[in-house]
Amino acid sequence: MKTLILSDIHSNIFALEAIWAQEKDCDLVYCAGDLVDYGPHPREVIQWIQAHDVSCVKGNHDQWVIVNYRQGKTLATLPADECAWVHHNAGLLTEEDVLYLEQLPESIRFGLDGVEYGMTHLYQEYDEIVSRHAFAEFRDKLCAGEGDTAVTRIIFGHTHRQAVRYLADDWLWLNPGSVSYRRRDDPDQTAHYATIIDGRLSLRQVEYDLAPLRRLVRGVTLMESEMRLAERFFGSRSSTAA
Repeated sequence: MKTLILSDIHSNIFALEAIWAQEKDCDLVYCAGDLVDYGPHPREVIQWIQAHDVSCVKGNHDQWVIVNYRQGKTLATLPADECAWVHHNAGLLTEEDVLYLEQLPESIRFGLDGVEYGMTHLYQEYDEIVSRHAFAEFRDKLCAGEGDTAVTRIIFGHTHRQAVRYLADDWLWLNPGSVSYRRRDDPDQTAHYATIIDGRLSLRQVEYDLAPLRRLVRGVTLMESEMRLAERFFGSRSSTAA
């Protein structure tokens, strides 16, 4: 069995489609949250997730877009110098889209290849689990009411840092990295994700053409700090080094 693990898509349909072009033979797809915000195509990403029957948890940016949509905070209702990507995305979504985001669970549990997984968007802010004790404590919280401790692997998103950390031979956590963009200290512009094939984990990256994304992003008018972020995420390396 082949399973695709995604996270932190952030309204970037171009990167998502590039991954799918490489991995469309997957049997199952899971996503660790943050479907929307910081990109131009929130509706297209939600529609892709639904069309491909992806099992997904809610990310903090999903919730932030929900809040702004419900409060009516969009590009149409705010001054340009107060507008952020969250307002851009909230203005593009429909009621049906937002209802979909609202019903996403905070965590899920599932079995793959005889192994029990738990998945949620984040651990604690941008921290990582670095001890068996912390893993067990968080696993107990994640699986509250499940009645056992069968979960031995946890999937996170949020940090945008691709990693597998083994805390014991059979205890580990996995972060597939962000489909969309890296943190400030990592200039890599490929799309990050992971696969699980017959129980074997693989961290993967795929290059894609950012030119259409850049054109769309530069056609949006937002507050200066948000435009700088977009330029850092998606601009050419020569422009972001300036």
